[in-house]
Amino acid sequence: MTDARGPRLSLPRVLAFSSLSIPLAGVGLPLAVYLAPLYANEVGLGLELTGFLFMVLRFWDVLTDPIMGYVVDRYRSPWGRVRHWIVLSVPLLGLATYFVYMPERGAGPGYFVVWMLLFYVGFTLLQTARSAWVPAIAVDYDDRSRFFTWAEVTSIVSMLALLAVPAILAMSGVEVDRFGQVAVMGWALLISLPIVAFLSCAFVPDRQMRGDRGNAMKFDFKAIVAALKNRYLGSVLLMELLVGTAIAITASNYLFVAEYAFGLSDSMSSIVLMIFFSTAVAALPFWLKFSARTEKHTAFLCAVLMGMSSYVIYYFAARSGGGFGPLLIGALVNGAAFSAPVVIARSMAADVVEYQAAKTGENRAGIYYSVLTSVYKVGNSLAFGIGYFVLGRVAGFRPGVENSPEAIHGLIIVFCLLPMILYGLAAIVASRYTLTRSMQLDISKSLDPRGPEMLD
Repeated sequence: MTDARGPRLSLPRVLAFSSLSIPLAGVGLPLAVYLAPLYANEVGLGLELTGFLFMVLRFWDVLTDPIMGYVVDRYRSPWGRVRHWIVLSVPLLGLATYFVYMPERGAGPGYFVVWMLLFYVGFTLLQTARSAWVPAIAVDYDDRSRFFTWAEVTSIVSMLALLAVPAILAMSGVEVDRFGQVAVMGWALLISLPIVAFLSCAFVPDRQMRGDRGNAMKFDFKAIVAALKNRYLGSVLLMELLVGTAIAITASNYLFVAEYAFGLSDSMSSIVLMIFFSTAVAALPFWLKFSARTEKHTAFLCAVLMGMSSYVIYYFAARSGGGFGPLLIGALVNGAAFSAPVVIARSMAADVVEYQAAKTGENRAGIYYSVLTSVYKVGNSLAFGIGYFVLGRVAGFRPGVENSPEAIHGLIIVFCLLPMILYGLAAIVASRYTLTRSMQLDISKSLDPRGPEMLD
């Protein structure tokens, strides 16, 4: 199914666009899996304070992200809608990455807050501009999934490389502590930033989306309120919140669970993560085909149900004595379902952007995706703040010390039960989603390719 806006972009150009996921990968699971424990334990901030600071910073982003989305929608340049914002994000994210990934032992809360604030600003600018690009350059309903699928594949491969750093260093005979491992990750991100910005800006067109009459140039906060009232976007936001919280809970507690519940070393934990992400990459083409043959919300529903089953495996494996093999089995099932909900939700948001542009003549992709990012960050905040609080104060778990069987069981409960509940709620929301393939095709046909037209 195609429309008249031209042929699909070639795979090399899609890969140039997807290369932007390489530096963004350093803000996802590596941040949760390695940086959060680093600041909590080795740097010395403590479990509760680290979780609290992550939560506060993420909620601050919730206030600033819609403004960032407005800026991307409003201020254009001779380069197009988004290229200049991608270029601007490079020095911001690069400077912050250096200080966030290379802290000194004993760095205080002030150091953490200042550099994490700049880190999140640069990340949000790059992510919002990248996501807002898709509705204008993707051809149709399934082509949007193609863009986000390749972006996710690139992100996973990049995360895989970052998470493999401890195992690679260990196999190479290089003895470094957690500070050294994280510093290597930081340098990899710093080197990649200017390279991917050049590739994307040089080889991907930055054109206007059909139906965009430029009304997004007139901004007020009613646009954000209208976005939140959009019933389709509201469903996508809720799915993003639930899945994002579940993923963050898993990521922020993975190293603790691998060490204390399954008895694995850092290098063995990294090997499981490498296999986990390899499975996620291998499974994405299946989910893309499944979505193309059914509906996006149907594929989302099946993916989160598979994700729920993996936590049952994790729980009983941990309670049965743990070990490498049992953790790996849970990781294989979890990995197969890991990326699909994120990819599909972002693709669904692009459909909502087109629906809104057809109705109003406004391309609000920047605001829509910034709100989506904000919701994901809320999920991360809840996972770090509430999750670490429950882990430390309720379960009584403490990293770096001998823990009681009850505390370790509390760790397992947090790791398994909370994501199961969240995935179940996301499945319920997905089952009620109504913006279908046929509806999107009707919207697409209503837009005259010779110029913007309003949908009656």
